[in-house]
Amino acid sequence: MQLKQNNMTDINYKLDERREQINIRTYAVLCLLFISVMGFYTYSKWTEYQLATQGVAQNKSYITSLRNDVSSEKAIAGTKKIEATQLNKNIGQKLKVIFPTGDDYTNLTKQIDAYEVQLSTKINPFEISNIDYQEPIKADTYSILPMRMNIRSSQDNFTKFLHMVENSGSLKENVRLMDISSIRLNFENSEQSTGATDASEIISFSVQINAYFQK
Repeated sequence: MQLKQNNMTDINYKLDERREQINIRTYAVLCLLFISVMGFYTYSKWTEYQLATQGVAQNKSYITSLRNDVSSEKAIAGTKKIEATQLNKNIGQKLKVIFPTGDDYTNLTKQIDAYEVQLSTKINPFEISNIDYQEPIKADTYSILPMRMNIRSSQDNFTKFLHMVENSGSLKENVRLMDISSIRLNFENSEQSTGATDASEIISFSVQINAYFQK
């Protein structure tokens, strides 16, 4: 009987020892699982934090870049505005000469006289004997100042005069807007008139010109 009780005691002890080992293993597995879950969770959150930090840094950099672009665009816009204002001012000043608000025959006469001085030389004359202004003519959106001039010129200066009238009204040339309505030509030999050895022809011509101005 005593032997039987000892055997039962040994069996119970072994069972308890076995249960304890199973409990320890189960606890260890649970701890390992918990550590794994916490590690994965911590890693995920750390990755999210890193991405968020990088995103914030990129956003700050982008915002700074945008601010710099805005400042640069404002500076460019300011420069362009100044340039546009100056351009409008220059165009306005040129229009006062090219297409004035009145007949402004005084400044037109000065312009023609200056052109005569610029062209005329002993070899290549350009001489205006008279300028006859006529009554202005009103059109629908503009007015015309008719004028007649008698001019004595070399062939070269005659061609330059025609080009001047042809290019008049250009902002680049800054010459009063004009056109030729009629012209009469007479030719003479420069050797006969001046005694020069170069027998190029001298042209005496009468030209009718229309100068335009704002109505």
